[in-house]
Amino acid sequence: MAKTTDMTRGKPLGLLMAFAVPLLLGGVCQQLYAVVDSAVVGRLIGVDAFAAVGAASFLSWMVINTILGFTQGFGILLAQRFGGKDVQSLRRGISMSILLAAVLGILFTAAGLLAAEPVLALLGTPADIVPDTLVYLRWLFAGTLITMAYNLSGNLLRALGNAKAPLAAVILSSILNVALDLLFVAVFRWGVAGVAAATVTAQLFSFLYCLWKLLSIPEARVCRKDFAFDPGTVKELLRLGGPLGFRDAVIAVGGLFVLSAVNRYGKLFVAGTTAAKKYFELMQLAAGALDGAFATYSAQNYGAGDLSRIKTGMRCVFRIALVCSVSIAVLVAFFGRPLIGLLVTGSPQDMAEITEVGYQNLLAIAAALPLLYLLYLYRCGLQGMGSTMAPMLSGFVELALRITSVTFLPAFLGRWGVYLADP
Repeated sequence: MAKTTDMTRGKPLGLLMAFAVPLLLGGVCQQLYAVVDSAVVGRLIGVDAFAAVGAASFLSWMVINTILGFTQGFGILLAQRFGGKDVQSLRRGISMSILLAAVLGILFTAAGLLAAEPVLALLGTPADIVPDTLVYLRWLFAGTLITMAYNLSGNLLRALGNAKAPLAAVILSSILNVALDLLFVAVFRWGVAGVAAATVTAQLFSFLYCLWKLLSIPEARVCRKDFAFDPGTVKELLRLGGPLGFRDAVIAVGGLFVLSAVNRYGKLFVAGTTAAKKYFELMQLAAGALDGAFATYSAQNYGAGDLSRIKTGMRCVFRIALVCSVSIAVLVAFFGRPLIGLLVTGSPQDMAEITEVGYQNLLAIAAALPLLYLLYLYRCGLQGMGSTMAPMLSGFVELALRITSVTFLPAFLGRWGVYLADP
């Protein structure tokens, strides 16, 4: 039987770390896969393909992170009901979240497939990488329902305090993903389509594994009567998931403005910033793990009505976040240059430019990393307590500052104005 964890009892630090460590390990596996994935593209296909995948990243990230926002919001309600020991309402919440996820998945699939080409044109994507970028995006968007199912099932498990099953799913799917990458690209010669197909297939495997684990949890077993439409639960799910999904979409729009500025500098600049973004994803792994742990902890204890316990947990993760972020920033400053060269190969002249762009971008990100970690924690703490307005408004602040940065700073700072947009 899959294990659940009641985070309303026991020492907060121990509970948070026990929950965060599997999330961190899962994130490491995912990002190591992403690095291998990038290396497969950059070394087996070439610089143009590497830049094409980078040009696709923000648009695909926009859809994926909107899905993450919705499913995280759904998980908040389920964690609150689990913490409040209300099994019947928990099952209604699960069934309504499944229905909502199916509808949203269909809408996102259609929107992604229809918008891909005009958005790339609007962003001024270099013409020589547009064909590969479109192929990559269409494969990913065709698998949006799978992405939605995978993220929903993982968040349902975490809402019930089970971080180990999603970890196992990530480890197994990452291994499968790498194997399929090599098969589809090195053997079948499918190019960037093979990379995208490998990702979608691995996510399908992850969903099936998480579903199997969910079915072994008595509290999560829903039946036909649980799918009777419950407008109150649907409204609550949308109240919690809608602002978070909207926030992540708004943040991603800001990323598209940054990408538009990046594209103006040419494909080598795109390749360098793409490499930096891959390592940025590694740099924020600990933040994501603490975020996930504290969101579940906050939601369960809010459901149990114990606010003082939430404050105690916040003090614990605050200290951990500062130590982790400062340590990572120092490591990046020392080892950033050789790391960029691991992901892509090209002529010595091209590699010198790509490495310089990537390293400068990493330095800008590392300088503000502690602020990002604290943003994650305060935001997820509010979300866990059902307060979604401030986290949503923070997305608009990010959008405004990104647009301002890429519009005005390059005139004074050159490409450093682009690097500084995210921090």
